[in-house]
Amino acid sequence: MALADRYTLQNLKADFPTDEACLEALFDAQHTRDCSCGGRYAKVYGRKKYQCSLCRYQIAPTASTIFHKSDTPLTTWFHAVFVFSNAKSGISAKELERQIGVTYKTAWRMLKLIREQLAQPDRKLSGTVEMDETYEGGKHKGGRNNEQLGEAMKLKKVIVGAVERDGLIKAEVSPNAKAAAMGDFLRRNVEVEGTRLMTDDSNRYDRVARGYDRATVNHSRHEYVRGDVYTNTIESFWSHVKRSIRGTHKSVSRRHLQSYVDGFVFHRNNRHSDTARFAVLLAALLKPAGA
Repeated sequence: MALADRYTLQNLKADFPTDEACLEALFDAQHTRDCSCGGRYAKVYGRKKYQCSLCRYQIAPTASTIFHKSDTPLTTWFHAVFVFSNAKSGISAKELERQIGVTYKTAWRMLKLIREQLAQPDRKLSGTVEMDETYEGGKHKGGRNNEQLGEAMKLKKVIVGAVERDGLIKAEVSPNAKAAAMGDFLRRNVEVEGTRLMTDDSNRYDRVARGYDRATVNHSRHEYVRGDVYTNTIESFWSHVKRSIRGTHKSVSRRHLQSYVDGFVFHRNNRHSDTARFAVLLAALLKPAGA
């Protein structure tokens, strides 16, 4: 990564040294300083609001966002956003608590609200697209001879994903790994026309991938690459997700798993520049909370 693309703690403190600077950034990202009546907006002393000099209309830049009605200083919020933005392997609430000096409950809530604002790309994937599924979690082992494998697999969560070569990735927690669920994800997220679909040789794709230009590799025969046919890109993403969950979060409940997956997808899709990723994340947090 080029030096110009890096965004450090020193950059954050220079850009947002005070709560007023943070509030100003939130206002300018959403509004113009010129009011339609001909007046100009200026900050109201002692309040998180801006008021027009003529019509006296007031605007609260934090309204409807995750920053609204929070007693936590905006500089602390921005520090949390910065830490999350740079934590490509995730960050636990306990670690955020240590870094920014808030309670564990506050740190957990901050991370939860940030993850909930992360939306995956709207457009469908196209070009050369790899698709695969993985299994996450579960406490039971399959046994020495896999005699308990069925029970162990039932307790795992299924995540299905697709990635463009040198492009975007999309991933979702799936109710199961059956063909119908795979087909539903495929139709919603991957274009048919102009797409070359790469999968493994699982028969669950045979029916649902009809119409796609599909190429496969046979993992059961230890075939992982055949020319430009492989699923290594999506599998490397699964590897990163699993190691990050085990190393950083230890475990993630089924209830919150999708928001964690959204976080990993966000970092992967905005991996080329720390500066741009922080700006994209801050813009996402200005959407109405829960939208």
